[in-house]
Amino acid sequence: MTLTRVKKRDGREVPFDADKIRAAIQKAMAAVGDEDPHFAVEVAGVVSLTLDGRHEASAGAGSPSLPTIEEIQDLVEQALIELGRASVAKAYILYRDRRTKVRDVLAVHRTHARPTLRAPLVHEAEAASTWSKGRIVAALMNEADLARDVAEEVASRVEARVFDAGFKRISTGLVRELVDNELVELGLAGALKRQLTYGVPAHDLRSILADGDGALDPTRATSGESFSERTTEARLAAEVLRRFSIDEVLDERATERHLTGDFHWIDLARPHQPLSLAVPAELVSSAAPSSRAAFDALDEMVRVAKLASLGVVIENPAALIAPLARERKAGSSTLAAWLVALTAAARGAERRIDLGASGVRSIAVTNELVRELAGLASSPFVPRLFLDELELDALAETFPEREADLERLLLTGRLIPTWSSERESFAAPGCVRLERERGVIACVGAVALNLPRLAWRAGPWREDRFLELAAELVTDALAALGRGVAFQHQTRGDRVGDLRTRNTVALVPVGLREALQLLGDGEVRPDQGARLLGFFADASARLAAHERLVVTVTPFFGERAAARFADLDQHLPQKAQALLFELGASEARRSNEPYSLGLRLSPSPGRGPWTAEAELVASLAVGALHPLPEDRSRGEHLGLFPSWRRFAALRRDPLPRAELQPTRPQNLVARELFDRDASRSHLSVENN
Repeated sequence: MTLTRVKKRDGREVPFDADKIRAAIQKAMAAVGDEDPHFAVEVAGVVSLTLDGRHEASAGAGSPSLPTIEEIQDLVEQALIELGRASVAKAYILYRDRRTKVRDVLAVHRTHARPTLRAPLVHEAEAASTWSKGRIVAALMNEADLARDVAEEVASRVEARVFDAGFKRISTGLVRELVDNELVELGLAGALKRQLTYGVPAHDLRSILADGDGALDPTRATSGESFSERTTEARLAAEVLRRFSIDEVLDERATERHLTGDFHWIDLARPHQPLSLAVPAELVSSAAPSSRAAFDALDEMVRVAKLASLGVVIENPAALIAPLARERKAGSSTLAAWLVALTAAARGAERRIDLGASGVRSIAVTNELVRELAGLASSPFVPRLFLDELELDALAETFPEREADLERLLLTGRLIPTWSSERESFAAPGCVRLERERGVIACVGAVALNLPRLAWRAGPWREDRFLELAAELVTDALAALGRGVAFQHQTRGDRVGDLRTRNTVALVPVGLREALQLLGDGEVRPDQGARLLGFFADASARLAAHERLVVTVTPFFGERAAARFADLDQHLPQKAQALLFELGASEARRSNEPYSLGLRLSPSPGRGPWTAEAELVASLAVGALHPLPEDRSRGEHLGLFPSWRRFAALRRDPLPRAELQPTRPQNLVARELFDRDASRSHLSVENN
């Protein structure tokens, strides 16, 4: 007969719950870094079977053979040791001992407590209780891991302050503040950190509430970063988690780098979630392709999107929407209705839900998708479409009438062109898919790099010094990303929700154009930019091996970092010396603007639209052109789609050209450095 009741320490009989055994074992496993939920279930099952055998006749209440809590805990310890989990058994024993001490403390304080008219009422979240010094002692022992005598001293000091102040009512938040003060005065910094409370000051809270929901540009598809903290509730949660992340996720070195603006940890407000996911369409719908299946899959898309902090890209959408593309009636389109529903789903989820490439074989479906996407009403929540250059070429050749729609999508940010190699393909921001890989890919973290600051520190014509500083920065960034990956594994195991993923991390170059201007003494050299990007890709791949990370270099995720870096760099001492290197008045006027994003080098004097970017990405086998280059040329002016086609052609087959000869700078300091480097290059050529 199955066991139904157990006897507690105070003699009460309560229903038997095997899930409590499992939960206690999981806590002990988590304490030693052992993430195996199935093992906890197995041990709980073994203990339950043993109890059933020992107390076969104990189903009825009042039976003298009911098992006790102590007996159950003894069986758990024995099972853990016999199954070879000695470290877990030790953690379980320590947890059990600590709970015993806490119960003793509470029992002592309940026995000797003397009611007093001065004792205040303690307000909790949704209840109120009488003052209890014992609860403070128990909390300090359990949360801060203090010895009983030390916890007693802290609690007594807090109680004295509360009673002397004559409070009639006091909140648990204020009690914690008083406890923190006593921990500081007693020099118990470790205990303070272990039981630290994270919240938002009242002034900041009122300010966030007064701001209301953030406005978005309705004419363009908005980035996931703008989605994530749009509402008041999201900003409040983000502020709390951001403060937690600074203390608990980043180490001291990474915290210093982030706070001073050397790099920027992307989305500290959601350290427990990946930034983006790349999910094949077949995984969001198990039904046979049909119009009904496509609409039913929207609910699963929302669920998957909310597993990431910024959003998801549904790859190969043709497998899902092909039936919709065929259902075009006079004056209406089922595919258009589905896209409207997808836009509404993204708004509700407050995440980007974008669509990826489907391949050249599905070009007819992609043609219908482009047509309907271009015809949708303006909304920042409209899905973006990531299309590979081969797909775009095939679309332009097969359906030339679609060029106007492609132009409109590029203009509104709904189309993001990508390129791939034979063995790798672009999947989502921060995610690269390997050949024949079919699973879910997660970009679990990203760090934006402040390139202009590196260039300021290196100085004009000092590319070698820039690379030295960059290597140090990349090393620190990857170490921080390693800690972030470990934190996510600790909080959610090796899955994202119920999805098993291959994890990647990303480096985000920010301010590349400004950095090249500083290194070139005002001249932007795309070939130098290509070398820098190649260095970041090679160095990150080499250094990431120590952290066991897979790293990509991506132009996404940098919007907030670009504004933050530009603002912080205004106060650097080097910035005040701008006149020494004669940056010019135009640069000074734009110094309060955010740094450039992604791979944008335009406007580039003396070059056609987008040609500088084509030369820049020569070292990137896989990537996306985001954001699109600017075109301020007064002469030749092409549309966005023709400019893209020229970019793609030049990227694949660069035009032969003479080696660029940079102009000799005018000021004395930069000229001396320039002449010295030129002399070295000349001697190197002669020696060869």
